[in-house]
Amino acid sequence: MSSFEYEKVLTTGASGMIGSYVDFGMRPTRYELDILDEESVMAYVTKHKPRAIIHLAGATDMARTERDPLYAYELNVRGTYNVAHAARAVGATLVYASTSRIFGGDASAPYTEEDVPEPKTHYGRTKHIGEIIAASFVPECIIARTSWVFGGGPQLDNKFYGNVLKQLQSEDDIVALNDVIGSPTYGKDYVSALKELLATEKYGVFHIANAGTATRFDIASAMASQIKPAAVIRAVPRRYFESGENLPTNESISSKHVTLRPWREALAEYLRNEWQPYL
Repeated sequence: MSSFEYEKVLTTGASGMIGSYVDFGMRPTRYELDILDEESVMAYVTKHKPRAIIHLAGATDMARTERDPLYAYELNVRGTYNVAHAARAVGATLVYASTSRIFGGDASAPYTEEDVPEPKTHYGRTKHIGEIIAASFVPECIIARTSWVFGGGPQLDNKFYGNVLKQLQSEDDIVALNDVIGSPTYGKDYVSALKELLATEKYGVFHIANAGTATRFDIASAMASQIKPAAVIRAVPRRYFESGENLPTNESISSKHVTLRPWREALAEYLRNEWQPYL
């Protein structure tokens, strides 16, 4: 693995949650590399000639993608087209970060790489189209699906995990969903898996998530036990929240090709190293 030239890897979206764990290669800001500017992307890539491109940039505000489908299309489809086109031009491997939301969300078990995508949302559909573009443009392509990512610490973790941790600072009673399951994934472990796939030149579709499944209630309880054991975590159904009815029942994934440590172990390390100094 050490022989791979990681300094020749270009990462889009390097300033985001997952991107914060990419500590190698070219990491331009979105002002230096705008994925929506086709000419700029091609010029940057042909100038630097990366050996691989890790494409993390995309629409991350899932609520907005449903209100504004064009937002999702522009970033997840057109942006991916531009990056894939440039990757093909220089013969670079393309790593496309995808999501469990490309599935229907009603399976009785975690989705595997062999399951057929059936997205039900604008976000899921545009990410699936991005997968198709990436794989059709670049033969040496890695489709890296993940689920329920955490990471980035207090500065970048502004979704479920970060919100619960901030609530624990001032509240003793927190509610969390107990009827939706997913696969909690540490962004640091996700990037490590990508590095290994690049080094071993394995291409195709991979599900990358920490081992095990959980509900939001399970995750909040695990965080409280480490950060604030006296806090009360109450389990609530989707209908408790106004937008909850639109959530899939199952966002969990598993893999026959990639094995990561259990999510509880990864989450405990994340809290210990990246949150507790600030709490």
